[in-house]
Amino acid sequence: MKRSYLLISMVVTALAVGWAIAGSAPAPATTPITWELDFEPLDVLRPIRIVLPGQTKATTFWYLRYRIFNDTGEDRQFIPSFDLCTNTGQLFNAKTAVPRVVFDKIKAHHNQPLLKNLAAMTGKILQGEDNAKDGVAIWPDFDAGAGRAVVFIGQLSGEQRVLKLPQPVEVTMVGDDGKERTITVREVVLHKTRQLTYEIPSEPAARFTTPTRLVDKRWIMR
Repeated sequence: MKRSYLLISMVVTALAVGWAIAGSAPAPATTPITWELDFEPLDVLRPIRIVLPGQTKATTFWYLRYRIFNDTGEDRQFIPSFDLCTNTGQLFNAKTAVPRVVFDKIKAHHNQPLLKNLAAMTGKILQGEDNAKDGVAIWPDFDAGAGRAVVFIGQLSGEQRVLKLPQPVEVTMVGDDGKERTITVREVVLHKTRQLTYEIPSEPAARFTTPTRLVDKRWIMR
């Protein structure tokens, strides 16, 4: 189902851009109307270069370290959802297969023995700051011409809204049987999502010497 998830994410992301341009983007409630986990970035979006086993040249990955804690009044299930979208139109999901060695390198680099990858972050988040969990989302390298990257973090809130699309969209999905089928999507379920926008150095070589800059953070419906 990975391909169908990506296609639907692209549809929703494109719609969000269109809504923003038109000034009519659906917005979450001004004050929380349901449970909401606390999300805190521990650093800016960063690149890392690693020579993978069996290779001779270094491969670039991007990562974001973060902390989640639960102040909702009851234990909550957390299934990490981290998408990265560039201003050049690329879209990556952090569930894309990343070699384990990349996570191990990040954990060692920051001397964070309790840092967790997405798989380890999946599950119950107990209440209170003492039960906070530190995690990291990792993506493959993106377009060298990208000047901005937007990170969308889902599964942080129970707020959602069903929205009818302006026009039906045909989406190709891969079923559990491995066969592709085309369906017509007439409505989407939007979830309250954290959006972080980072400015990326314009020169690819500078990405490893000049930190990215967080230029905007907000809640959106996506």
